[in-house]
Amino acid sequence: MTELREEIVKKAFLQFLNRGYKACSLKALEQATGLTKGAFYYYFKDKKEILEAGMERYFSVMKEESEEDVERVTSLREYIDLVIRNKEESADASQRVFGCFMLEVLFFQLVLEVAPIFPEFRERIYTISKRRLANWEYVILKAKQSGEIRETLDTSVLARNLMSVSGSMLNIELEQANFQYMFSDTRMQFEQYYMLIKK
Repeated sequence: MTELREEIVKKAFLQFLNRGYKACSLKALEQATGLTKGAFYYYFKDKKEILEAGMERYFSVMKEESEEDVERVTSLREYIDLVIRNKEESADASQRVFGCFMLEVLFFQLVLEVAPIFPEFRERIYTISKRRLANWEYVILKAKQSGEIRETLDTSVLARNLMSVSGSMLNIELEQANFQYMFSDTRMQFEQYYMLIKK
């Protein structure tokens, strides 16, 4: 019984990500899962409840850099490696929970679409984004002070640019994501930035 509920959440959430919440009718969700309307209502009272369950599952697979991690790193290069490693772990967790990799940017777009229904989810991604930016700024300032990168660089602009690199994987199809290519491409983008800014 719980397995079927989980399957509904998994398949329905992929539909929400691909098509948007409003564009997903109950009929479309029935087709995606192969279930009838009655089966849906046995497990969920409405599609809003399915979406909420999917959102919670997605938040549970997001691996973020902790304060301890940020304090522990000794260089910007080390922090970049940590960010990529956490993205890879999130991708693995997403694969286990949903059966495929989920693009974070699609998730954030979905959260913004449903913000009137779930303002608490918008607040959570706002908090995550704010913390990520603060972490990047902190590490960049340390890198400037240690002489790792040029002091003349604008900390805030550089932080936003580097933060956007790991979210720039927009051309990946959900069902056919090639993790090795995707993360090696992200590493190359980070490496290019790093070569431009190092002393």
